[in-house]
Amino acid sequence: MQTRTQVLLVLSIAIGFTSFSWANYPAVLPLIIADLELTGTGAGVVYSAYFVGYVVAILPAGYVADRYSARRLIGLTGIGTGLFSVAFALLTTGVFSGSLFRLLAGACFAGVYVPGMRLLSDWFDPGSRGRAFGLYVGVLSLGSGVAFPVTAGLATTADWRLALAMTSGVAVPAGVAVLWLVADHPKSDGRGVEFDPSVFTGRKFRYVTGAYAGHNWELFGVQNWLVAFLVTTPAVLATGSPELVAGILGGVVVALGAPGNAVGGWLSDRLGRVSTSGGALAASGCLTLALGIFDWTLLPVLGAVIVGYGLVLAADSAPLSTMMSEVVDDDQIGMALAGQSLLGFIPGILSPVIFGIVLDHVGFAAAFGVLALGAAVGLGALVVLQTRVDLE
Repeated sequence: MQTRTQVLLVLSIAIGFTSFSWANYPAVLPLIIADLELTGTGAGVVYSAYFVGYVVAILPAGYVADRYSARRLIGLTGIGTGLFSVAFALLTTGVFSGSLFRLLAGACFAGVYVPGMRLLSDWFDPGSRGRAFGLYVGVLSLGSGVAFPVTAGLATTADWRLALAMTSGVAVPAGVAVLWLVADHPKSDGRGVEFDPSVFTGRKFRYVTGAYAGHNWELFGVQNWLVAFLVTTPAVLATGSPELVAGILGGVVVALGAPGNAVGGWLSDRLGRVSTSGGALAASGCLTLALGIFDWTLLPVLGAVIVGYGLVLAADSAPLSTMMSEVVDDDQIGMALAGQSLLGFIPGILSPVIFGIVLDHVGFAAAFGVLALGAAVGLGALVVLQTRVDLE
């Protein structure tokens, strides 16, 4: 096996297992809300704390990945992600303690996700980078999706704490595997180029980041609240096991991000990053609106919509990250991706909380409408990028 293929496979498997640490929370959100007596706003705050930690740590993580061993950084922070997530499962008593543990886990996850793309950028040239990023981000989506039904199923036989602890703990061996089986690229040895702040002021950076921000506003709001929404629909309530069925359907949406991202990355290598990302945003925004507007009484119809939704909801992620890696100098890729994540994840932190507030006061239809605005903003940024900024 070629070294770069081994790097891609191990990093992809590791990011998939590490993703359990955040995706398992919404999978059992109704049980957590009931046990800890959380409001919708409080539940959104606990979820978003993970991403607060992420954005606080992402720039330092990008800086380290550009200059030192990305492999070592990924492995050690992967282990930390698992340990703090297990602590959340076993020790949380309310909004404050839950938010603290998830903040620390999210800070560690910052050392896994973007540094992984930094390392892949070393091993894969632009002609094949879209496919590599598509697999990497796709397995992240697959792991996140698998976490939904696995966690929901475990919670039905034990309780939500044990379910979260078991699914979060897999991040620890994933981090160990990176330390053992992944290699840094030879050209990264002694890389000592200083960070160039102009990376963050270029028009290409701004518009690509704007599209990514809109994508995350929609994506993270949906992923946090989808199971809680589905469990209220007539189609799911009629099954007799609404929590489990809702967890499975929520997991399908997230897991289908795997083929969605893989196909998105592949298409972006052929049709272009902007066209692929824009098509995915337009489709996901329409389906987000539809979820909140219609009464879902037939499970087959709801299931078909869920499948389509899962394929398009995250399909723009890999193309947008690949695009960012191509609009900056090679020695600044880590910081550029970190800056994109920092600014792009802030809306992802806010949208679950805003969704909870709107839900508490108005209802699901309006809350999903608020999320669809993110897709519209992201699509607008790509239109401006395509029409006003030279991508060559």
